[in-house]
Amino acid sequence: MTQILIEKFDDENAFDSLREEWRQLFTRTESAPFLSWEWLSTWYKWFGAGRTPFVLKATRENKLIGLLPLCLEEKKVLGMRLKRLAFTGEQDGGADYLDLIARPEDRREVLAAIFDFLQNEDCFDVICLENLASDSTTAGFLQNFDERETKQPMRYASLKTAICPQIDLSAGWETVLRQSKRAANFKRRLKQLEKMPDFEFRSVTSPDETGEAFERFYQLHEKRWAKSGGSELSGHPRLVSFQRDLIRTLAAANLLRFDELWAEGECRAAVYGLDDGRAFYYYNSGYDLEWAKRSVGLVLIGLSVKNAVERGNSVYDFLRGDEGYKFDWANDKSELVTARLSRNSISALAYDGLNHAWLNLRNFSKSALPSGFAETLKSRKRAWRRKNQLTGMEATQKAL
Repeated sequence: MTQILIEKFDDENAFDSLREEWRQLFTRTESAPFLSWEWLSTWYKWFGAGRTPFVLKATRENKLIGLLPLCLEEKKVLGMRLKRLAFTGEQDGGADYLDLIARPEDRREVLAAIFDFLQNEDCFDVICLENLASDSTTAGFLQNFDERETKQPMRYASLKTAICPQIDLSAGWETVLRQSKRAANFKRRLKQLEKMPDFEFRSVTSPDETGEAFERFYQLHEKRWAKSGGSELSGHPRLVSFQRDLIRTLAAANLLRFDELWAEGECRAAVYGLDDGRAFYYYNSGYDLEWAKRSVGLVLIGLSVKNAVERGNSVYDFLRGDEGYKFDWANDKSELVTARLSRNSISALAYDGLNHAWLNLRNFSKSALPSGFAETLKSRKRAWRRKNQLTGMEATQKAL
C-alpha cells in the first residue's frame, strides 16, 4: 500500500488555501454538512479568536484522501498553561457529527497515519474531540488507543454527551406516520389548518430567497425564546451574525433548506434545516406563539418529514437533544460522545480531573434535582457562558 503523507496547515489562511480541495473531498464522502468548508470556515471567522487552525491533510500519490479540521488553543487550568487540540466547529454554533472527512473505505488508514503524525507533535497536552458519533470509525479507532505501542503514552477517555433522535425514512411516509405517537393529532390538526385562508407548506432553498426565510424563522424563534434567556442559536449578537453569514454560503452550496407553514398570509412556523441529499438535519425551529393552540409546530414537522421522504432522503435527523416532540416521531437514534486523549503533563491531569468532576455534577443534577429546576440551571449556565465567552472573544478580536 502506498504511504499516506500528512501535512499540517496552521496559519490564518489555512481554510482559504484548502477551499477547493476541501469542497471536492466533501462531495465524495458521507460527511455531515457541519464538516463542509462552508460551515467550518464561517465558524472559524466568527469563533476562532484565541484559536489557531490545525488542519491535517492526508494524501496518497498526491491525491487528497482525508482532512481532519482541528484548532489549537491555550487555556489556563488551575493557573497552569494547557494546550488543547479540538475540532474546528465545537461548542458555539451547535455542530454535531464533527469528525474526520474521508471516504468510509479510507478512514481507518487515514486515522492511523494522522495519529502517527500527532505522536511527533509536541504542541499539545490534550486532544478533545467533541460531538463525535459513537459508532463512527474515529470513535472505534480511539477506543483502545491508550493500550497501543506509541512513542508518547496518552490516556484515553470517552464520555457520552448527547442523543440525536432520528427517523428512518426507508419504509415510506405512511409507515413513518403510523409509527408516530402523534399521528391522529397530526391528521386532525392538518385538516383544520388546510381550511384556513392561504394555507401552504413551502420549502425554501434558493440563495435568492433564503435570506428572507432566515429572517422569518429568526423572528418566530426569538419570540419563542424571549422568556427563556435566549437560545444557543440567538442568545448573543455574535451567534446571530454567524448565522446570517452562514446561510449565504450554505445556500450557495445547496446544503440549506427552510420548511415553512403559512396561513392567513403569514409564516406561522419554520424549520431551519440542512440537507445533503442523504439526510435532512433539523437544526432549529420557531413558531407563532399565538398559533400554538393550532399545533402549527406539530403539523410543520409532519409535513417536513413527508417532504423529506418525497425528495428521497433516507434519514430525518433531529440532532442533539432529548425533547419530547422529537421522540413523538423518532424511530431510531444516534449517540454523540466526547473522546479525549491526554498526555502525562500536570496541566492535562488537572484538566481531566476537572472534566470528571463536572461530569459527576451534571449526572447528579439530572438524577437528583427536579427536572424543571435542572433545566433552569442549564439555561442560566448557557446564558452565563454566552455572555462571558462570546463577549471575551469580541475583546480578544479587537485587541488583535
